[in-house]
Amino acid sequence: MISAAPILSIVVLLAGAFIIPIISLIQKKTDRTGACGYFALGFMILTLLLVLSMAPKVWNGEIIIYKLAGRSPPLGINLTIDGLAIQMALMIGILGSAVIAYSIPFMKDKDELGKFYTLILTSIAGMMGIVLTGDIFNFYVFLEIMSISSYGLIAIHRDSDGLVAGLKYLFIGTAESSFILLGITLLYGTIGSLNIADIGAKIKAIQSAAQAMPDILLLALALFVTGILIKTAMVPFHGWLVDAIASAPTPVSALLAGPEAVVGIYLIVRIPYLPFRTSIGSILIGFGAVSMVVGVLMALLSSKFKKMLAYHVISQKGYMVMAIGIGTALGLKGGLFHLLNHSTYKSLLLMSAGVVVMRLNTQNFDDYGGLLKKMPYVALTFLVGALAISGVPPLNGFLSKFTIYLAGIDADLPILTFLALLASALTLASFFKAFKKTFLGQESESHKDVKGVPLGMLIPMLILAAICIIVGLLPSLGFNIVEPAQRSVVHAEKYINAALK
Repeated sequence: MISAAPILSIVVLLAGAFIIPIISLIQKKTDRTGACGYFALGFMILTLLLVLSMAPKVWNGEIIIYKLAGRSPPLGINLTIDGLAIQMALMIGILGSAVIAYSIPFMKDKDELGKFYTLILTSIAGMMGIVLTGDIFNFYVFLEIMSISSYGLIAIHRDSDGLVAGLKYLFIGTAESSFILLGITLLYGTIGSLNIADIGAKIKAIQSAAQAMPDILLLALALFVTGILIKTAMVPFHGWLVDAIASAPTPVSALLAGPEAVVGIYLIVRIPYLPFRTSIGSILIGFGAVSMVVGVLMALLSSKFKKMLAYHVISQKGYMVMAIGIGTALGLKGGLFHLLNHSTYKSLLLMSAGVVVMRLNTQNFDDYGGLLKKMPYVALTFLVGALAISGVPPLNGFLSKFTIYLAGIDADLPILTFLALLASALTLASFFKAFKKTFLGQESESHKDVKGVPLGMLIPMLILAAICIIVGLLPSLGFNIVEPAQRSVVHAEKYINAALK
């Protein structure tokens, strides 16, 4: 089973996306209570189990290679699972399962159940393909699968905000894809390969020979990284993602802000031997630092719940990109750990906010207040997520942020540590404001009949909150996942040698 687990981790999700419409058609007249959701959750959990089956081998130092049609690279296409890929796949599997479980009561009695779960499984399959593929063109194909599915999810209710946000997502996605595809085309024309390991080996050979990088290769890398920066929604390319997260149904928002938000960052660290120490590293640091600060300032000024959280996505991704741009082993560790932590607490925060928005039918903070008695568990999970994202010990966000602070000092870039600390302080202020406006104060007369959180939505929220607490209290749990990923990047030659055997 393990030998086929890489391809099955993608195929199971695509099979589920194919089967869900059939289930929807069969039960259309009699069932609107979420059967499609339970089937989707089953496919997602099966995928998570497949990923978990690969994890022990990878954490023991093995790199799993699955050759499609039995052909070896660079001519053949392969799936390559190392420490970095397994970290991402586990994150996608866990958060995908949580989001789908949360969506079952959220989407109850909606007319678009079949379409919704088909698209969400297809989108997650695209994410899984991105992190498992060893081929840069297939990365592009899976990126398109993820993006097109996400557009459909954002606009699925066909309301004006969702349609506008979906169109923005589509237009920006087209621009981002054009940059990436052009970069891939030039890269192939220069290197003569689409295999990630083979590309890394040939770039390494150029660097080892002390040759100047060909201008066309630098242009290809620049175009590729530009597309990725747009995908990661770094300032000033951030507006489309903010609108998408704020306007989409909450389960989709959690997916966009959590696992999907960090897929672009994964690719920045996936391509071996990008010259982080030179111009690209400086560019990443610049975009990351600006996004980190601008994102949190915009969040402070926001008067709408989900939009405030969307701006924090931009800020938190700024931490990751900045840390990766530093290019040191410590910076990579901090960035990769923050990627995991962000995906967890940001999904938790959006799920918590989604309950409030669903019950009150508004995102305006001015319409909230006094909800602590009505929604004590939502207040608790939101508070855990708020403290985690603010970097307050002993929660998981503190560990990754502290590692990033140390990386800035270690690289003799104390200004980055100062900006990161400032952004964390502003983040705490922003969430204090949000918690006060939402859960404290006088309860409005219009809130008297407001119901609490459905159990089906509460369970995944409590699980994610528990992860934030447990990883914070037991740092080795997180570092044991992150360190193999870090080693995969620092010692990229092992990935290259294994993939090219």
